[in-house]
Amino acid sequence: MKRYIKQLSTCMVVAAVLSSCTKNFESINTSPNDALNPNTTLLLSNALRSLGSQTEGVAGWAKDLYPQYMAEIQYTSESRFQNTIYNFYPIYNAPLQDLQTIIALNMDPVASTQAYVTDGGDSESQIGVARVLKAFYFMHMTDRWGMIPYSEALQGRANLTPSYDSQESVYNALFVELTEAQEQLKGGGSVNGDIVFNGNVSQWVKWANTLRMAAALHIRKVNPEKARTEFLAAYEAGAMSAIGDNAVFRYLNDANNQSPLFNNYEVTGRVDYAVSEYMIEQLELHNDPRLSIFALPALSTGTYVGMPFGLIQGQTGAYNRENVSLIGDRFTAQNSELPLNTYAQVEFMLAEAAFLGWIPDAQTHYLNGIRASFMQYEVEDLEESYAEYVAQPTVAYNPTSGLEQIITQKWLANYMANGYESWTDWRRTGFPRLDPGPAPQNTNGSLPRRQAYTTEEAGRNTQSYRDAIAQQGADALTTRVWWDVED
Repeated sequence: MKRYIKQLSTCMVVAAVLSSCTKNFESINTSPNDALNPNTTLLLSNALRSLGSQTEGVAGWAKDLYPQYMAEIQYTSESRFQNTIYNFYPIYNAPLQDLQTIIALNMDPVASTQAYVTDGGDSESQIGVARVLKAFYFMHMTDRWGMIPYSEALQGRANLTPSYDSQESVYNALFVELTEAQEQLKGGGSVNGDIVFNGNVSQWVKWANTLRMAAALHIRKVNPEKARTEFLAAYEAGAMSAIGDNAVFRYLNDANNQSPLFNNYEVTGRVDYAVSEYMIEQLELHNDPRLSIFALPALSTGTYVGMPFGLIQGQTGAYNRENVSLIGDRFTAQNSELPLNTYAQVEFMLAEAAFLGWIPDAQTHYLNGIRASFMQYEVEDLEESYAEYVAQPTVAYNPTSGLEQIITQKWLANYMANGYESWTDWRRTGFPRLDPGPAPQNTNGSLPRRQAYTTEEAGRNTQSYRDAIAQQGADALTTRVWWDVED
């Protein structure tokens, strides 16, 4: 705790948070949620609610198109990677600023005694939870854009043109944050406003360690020894170990908090998305009992028909909502769930670590991951279905092709969840073997390796933007982030 206080001048941060009230220029530093006495319970709920947002969280369409869980039926520009620019301002402006405010208020000797702060629950736990969630958002951002404002971000008027940190330095900072936060949370009291774990800080400890394990695997090619050390330490500290530990964002049965897919399918009636042809092929190849959960039979044939990915718009005329498989009802319901990290992912991460020789028994963890996914999706006749599935030659673990099997099964288990993590897995391993389609744009015939910064940064934060481009490479979809190195 003392170390963290040294890293953050409470008075300066509180002043910046409570006084930042500019218009457009300070978008990266200014919270639109400022209030005279900001209630930390509401701030936490708002920061968590942003997880399910298409602009602030992990629910943008790219998360399911890049890893090819789904394909566009008619308007195919996103799956052809026409869009290069994605805006990180909303993430800084809303959830990250809210979380920074929670930390600052709880560390201020005056504000921390006020009801609008104490109502949020145990002070140490509020800070720890905010640190874990900040780490989640920042890892999400750096994996999408690469270099990002980190050490100088969220300072309000104190710094309107924050520099960009290298992705390596961001990762190093996140390892520290997650390690210290989970220690801070151990034995702490509950927090209020927690719409993911209902105030259970022990679950936040497990999520912190799970995120640290994921981060370690991300960097294993560029810093294998640090990756191994961080992974093993996080595993020893205690990650998700059961389905009940899953970090899940839950949409609600009301118009203000409903699933984006429900809005697309039911409210607007557009039905722009179907299950991708590759996804259907993989499910059928393995006789996967999750097929009927993940997809609906095509109305015109009663069979499962995937939508080809990335067609030119003029080539889509033969496809419509009647003759391709739409996304399963579980994922298009108004109150559907968005898994962020799961026990199944943990087991597949452990399987990968074992494949790398960090721990023993890749096969057991691989099989545990499959079984955990079956449990998560409530596959009927679980034990029988699982036994039949893993007995198939295409599924049974083979050490020779172990990494491809592990990542492919992890990809299947992460269907329509936090697909940005599946995209990250593809970038760092090459699995599953995704095809960018017949006519990709802006990617030199591949899938995107990163996303480009908003054009406003070149004008608002010119020198920092230019410095980042000079260090990282062209602001393009084809530029690899730090940990994304070729074998």
